Amino acid sequence: MTTATLTRTSGRRRDVGALTGVLYALFFVASLVVIGTLGPSGTVTPYSSDAEVQAYRLKDPAKLEDLFRVLGLLQGASALALLAFVPWLTAFVRRCGSDTRADVVRALATVAGTLLLLSASISWVLARIGSRAQLSTYRAVSDLSFITGAGPAMAALGVAVFLVAATGRASHALPAWVAWSGMVIGAAGVLSMSSLVAEGGSVFIPIGRFLGFAWFGALSVVLWRRGGGADDLTGSGTPRHR
Repeated sequence: MTTATLTRTSGRRRDVGALTGVLYALFFVASLVVIGTLGPSGTVTPYSSDAEVQAYRLKDPAKLEDLFRVLGLLQGASALALLAFVPWLTAFVRRCGSDTRADVVRALATVAGTLLLLSASISWVLARIGSRAQLSTYRAVSDLSFITGAGPAMAALGVAVFLVAATGRASHALPAWVAWSGMVIGAAGVLSMSSLVAEGGSVFIPIGRFLGFAWFGALSVVLWRRGGGADDLTGSGTPRHR
C-alpha cells in the first residue's frame, strides 16, 4: 500500500450509515424492554396450549393491544435498520471475498430483514383483532408472526452472518474474535429453523438473536471506524479472493 493510499484511508470521513447495524440491535432490544414493562405477565409460544393462549390474551386485552402496537413500531424500525445495513455487509464481502458470495449475503440479509418487517406488521394486525377474534384466528395470526420473525428469518440471517464472518476470517479483515463468534452465531441462527418442527429447536432462536445483536454492534463499529461509505468499501487496496 502506498503512502498516498494510507493518507486517503486515514483521511476518510466516517459514515454514520455504517452504524445502522447498531440501530438494528438497539431497536429490537428496546422492544424486549417494552414486553417486560407493558406486556401481561407470562409468555406464550406456538407450542402453548389453547387454554394458556386464551388466558394470556384475556388477562388484560387493552394492555396487550398497546403492546402489539409498540412492538410493531420498534421491531419494524429494527428491520428497516437491518435492511439499511445490508449494503455495508455486501460491500465488505465483495471487497474481501468474492462477488458471488457478496450477492448471496445481500439476498439472504434482505430476505431476513423483509421477514422481520413482515412479522412487525403482523403485530399491528394482532393489535387490531385483540380479544375480539376467535381463538383459532388469533392463534393463526400469532403463529404467522412467530414463523416470519423467528425460524426462517434467523436462518437466512444466520447464513449471511456466517459468510461475512468466514470472509473476515479468511482475509484477516476482521478481528479474530469477531470472525469466530460470527461463525458460531451464524450456525445457531441456521439451527433455529428446527423450531418449526420441534419445540426444543426454539432454544437456538435467542442464542442466534441476542448474541447476534452484540455481533452486529461490533461489526458495525468496526466498519464505521474504518471510514468511508458502503461504495468506498468496494474499492481497491485489499486482495480479493475468488
